[in-house]
Amino acid sequence: MPAEFRRPASLSPAAQDNLPGDPDPGFSQDHAHRSANALLSGVRGTQDPAVVDRVLSIARTDGLDDLASLWAGAPAATLPGALWRLYVVHTWARHDPDDVVRRYRDGSRTVPGLRYLAGLSEPPDVDSVRTTVDAILRGAFTGDLAVALGRAGALMMLVAYGTAHLADSEPDPARQRELTEQGGRLLATGEELAHAARREAAGTLS
Repeated sequence: MPAEFRRPASLSPAAQDNLPGDPDPGFSQDHAHRSANALLSGVRGTQDPAVVDRVLSIARTDGLDDLASLWAGAPAATLPGALWRLYVVHTWARHDPDDVVRRYRDGSRTVPGLRYLAGLSEPPDVDSVRTTVDAILRGAFTGDLAVALGRAGALMMLVAYGTAHLADSEPDPARQRELTEQGGRLLATGEELAHAARREAAGTLS
């Protein structure tokens, strides 16, 4: 995995408007790791609904936006880097589900086995995308981070393959290049999430 951070693809004006900006250079990697571990330490291994609800309340408010700005510069194979990518996937899918559905449908024909891991209902629609990414985010904060990261990775890989199909059918060369580049970035993000899922399952994601 590359040591340097590469921002996951943001694909639409709506998504870009709702993503946090570049991280404050005054915040160190230590801040990113401490905040990520502090957020998850209360829910890893617990089924106490009160604890889970308190953590999820952060995810439903601007508090998660603030934390994500700390995580944005972290390498992909770390806990804050993985949470940043999960946050970007959730934000994009919540704000532009039509685009996600369109790309997902094309990609799901390429690697159908990934559909079961992503967990969208079939046939996928806007409601299923929103429900799925909400469930993935909730899973990340209820002790199932490895599963959540794996599902998000599968979703992004399918969307990446769908983006490649769109590029193949695009008559405009400039737009075709743009879609090809997007597909490459999305595939890299999906692979990074899948790698983080394996690290979390092995107890080495920190």
